[in-house]
Amino acid sequence: MRTSELKSTILRMTGKSEFYGYEIHKQLEQRNIKIGVSRLYSVLAEMKDEGLLKDRWEKSQSGPKRRIYQIGRKGFKEREKILMEAIRTVHDFYTEYLIGLPPENSVFNIISKILTKGLSKKSNIGYASSRFSGPIRKIIGQLRNKVQDGTVYAIADKNNGLDLGIDGVLVIEGTFEDLPMKDKFLDLLVVTGNIKSDCLGGCLSEWRRVLSNDGILAIVAPTATISSFEDPLEIGEFIEQREHPRLETGDSLSSETIQSEMSRFFRSVEEKRVVHISLLLGAGIT
Repeated sequence: MRTSELKSTILRMTGKSEFYGYEIHKQLEQRNIKIGVSRLYSVLAEMKDEGLLKDRWEKSQSGPKRRIYQIGRKGFKEREKILMEAIRTVHDFYTEYLIGLPPENSVFNIISKILTKGLSKKSNIGYASSRFSGPIRKIIGQLRNKVQDGTVYAIADKNNGLDLGIDGVLVIEGTFEDLPMKDKFLDLLVVTGNIKSDCLGGCLSEWRRVLSNDGILAIVAPTATISSFEDPLEIGEFIEQREHPRLETGDSLSSETIQSEMSRFFRSVEEKRVVHISLLLGAGIT
């Protein structure tokens, strides 16, 4: 095993607890990784010099002092990088799986049916997002198919020549707080992306402005970003929380907070969940 791979393996094996060199050697053997003790200690010394590990000496009642290791600040950052690369790989495969499902099981079909319920083919739809990922483009494509005689607008903070590759979808520049739409123009407005807590009220006021009297607002977000979970987490919850660090910034908005604020602007507010996606729906402008 190359030294770089060995260092990554050691970082994945270690947590916040302290450990001895021979403990790591035993764990490597259990994983069928054969390495000489002298080489292992040489690698541990390199990791200490690089800031990946830190160490201290522990007195022993029956022998010489023993060196105890613990992951260092740089090591935690590198370990987090390894974790996020693994999560991105899993997420990419999962997205590919969702996209490949047949129409009757398609998550995107289910979401689009919820969003377009009650809309006519002549409806105008706006989709505002901080980024237009593959799944979002898939949903926009489904919305386009539902309103063949209407217009679908993709609203980007900075479009920079953004091309969604979807016929009949117009890309325009705008922000959550400043939509380039006339009053009461949209029949459906879908919003995806990070909404700062101190801007929520202003955003909702703007969204209500561009919606028709019977218009629908849909805030679409990964459930993990607007919900709290108790330990132990399920694997999906763990991945979602690690993938969305905004949960730890103190500026995250809960589903309850968003719905409470939405009720000031809409007569009917409800939440629907599709797999790991939450849809907060507001209808009936007050």
